[in-house]
Amino acid sequence: MIDIHCHILPGIDDGPKDVKTALKMAKIAVKDGIEIIIATPHCYDGVFDCQSYDIIALCAEFNELLNQQKINLMVLPGAEIRLVPELIQLVDEGETVVLGGFVSTLLLELPEIFIPHVVENTISMLCRRGVRCIIAHPERNSLILSKNELITGMVFAGAELQISGGSLLGDFGLKAKFFAQRLLCSSGCCYLASDGHNIKKRKPVLAKAVKNASKIIGNDAAKRLVAGFD
Repeated sequence: MIDIHCHILPGIDDGPKDVKTALKMAKIAVKDGIEIIIATPHCYDGVFDCQSYDIIALCAEFNELLNQQKINLMVLPGAEIRLVPELIQLVDEGETVVLGGFVSTLLLELPEIFIPHVVENTISMLCRRGVRCIIAHPERNSLILSKNELITGMVFAGAELQISGGSLLGDFGLKAKFFAQRLLCSSGCCYLASDGHNIKKRKPVLAKAVKNASKIIGNDAAKRLVAGFD
């Protein structure tokens, strides 16, 4: 399995505080059947302002540690990018971190409060630039949970959706669980990711969520959600 959204790099955001915990997360992921993780530190969210060179350098260092520890996991650089007003400019200037090194693929986090048509226009503008836009865990966004139909405009604008494995299992409440189940059956839902942060409540695991998803959309479709990019 490939986990396209995980906060596994140590000491860079609200993920693991130290290398020891990050390595424990890696072992948990491997045991669960994950072979590749895309590290996605928070960017432009008003709390963490991770820079591309720091993310790339830390990924290289962490992969070296994984090799030394004989942990069979590859960690690729990425970012969870807050959808901010200046995002188009940042993309045009090459300041954003693409997901996993894949050309023009961004993992976007919505603010808790946003203007729908502004978000849709931003997604449209990015897509016209050849950027693949993946919306991170929309089923956990409070505004979307109150108005489920808002996600339709984003998908129509060109966005793909990534839901959290924990949402399907009820870890983020019943509203998020039921909406995640609905999204599974939509054409816009393309990815299932762990959004792992630690070794306790937010582990980097996917196998149980994939099994749960297979009961709703079938085994083959569920496996495609954790197969990475086409």
